[in-house]
Amino acid sequence: MSNSRRVLTLGLALLMSLSLSAPALAQGTPEAQVRVAHLSPDAPNVDVSVNGEPVAALQNVSFGTISPYLPLPAGAQQVTIYPTGDRSQPVIDTPVDLAAGGAYTIGAVGLVSDGSLRAQVYQDDLTPPAQGNSKLRVVHASPDAGPVDVLPAGGATLVSGLQFPNASPYAQVPAGTYTLNVNAAGTNTTAISVPNATVASGGVYSAFAVGTASAGSLQVILVQDNAGVEPLPSTGGISPGWFGAGLAILGVMLSASLGVGAYALRYARVKE
Repeated sequence: MSNSRRVLTLGLALLMSLSLSAPALAQGTPEAQVRVAHLSPDAPNVDVSVNGEPVAALQNVSFGTISPYLPLPAGAQQVTIYPTGDRSQPVIDTPVDLAAGGAYTIGAVGLVSDGSLRAQVYQDDLTPPAQGNSKLRVVHASPDAGPVDVLPAGGATLVSGLQFPNASPYAQVPAGTYTLNVNAAGTNTTAISVPNATVASGGVYSAFAVGTASAGSLQVILVQDNAGVEPLPSTGGISPGWFGAGLAILGVMLSASLGVGAYALRYARVKE
């Protein structure tokens, strides 16, 4: 075999080896984004563990707290919630199935006093709205309030007949500042009014209706779901970064191989 053919064969072999190994190098552990919301008005502060390990950022969580998102591996995860400082008996112990690339809110809902305390998993949608809009949903977390309608003052109804402990779909609304009214479903009787609720362009928001009607503690907690959320890593295949780097490396190797091959061919011709 001539020198030029040997060089070209070697170059092609290296190219094939690199192209086959790149997907394996790009593989990462698929993850989901998970946050915890303490929505039970008579539950104590709580500590959260995942698969038996305490989560440092989720210790001594008080009522009304909606934590930031934390990355967890995709798949089945066991979420256990204890009263703060007491791991003798969990108040919630439940498996949660997480999809790669998904975002979830695990809410502690219901009441300790009547034994209805439980975990409710909400699937979040962090994809951005259309330009100039916000996305907003309502989570009904008040255990003794009936179905509700939610509407901006003077505007059309956004949510109709929402029941505890469900969440409405996300609705797109123009960015701006609103007074949000939470009414008993089908009536003009306002249970909660939220003035100066500001939603920014590109923001994704959840409005948690919490507390109890019997205690007169009903309130709405408005949080921005996509505030500070980092993009999730690739869930498999060749990531854009690896693909671009791979193409650059392949280009350099191909150029080098062809260049050496051309040199060898010219050398062979001179010797002839």
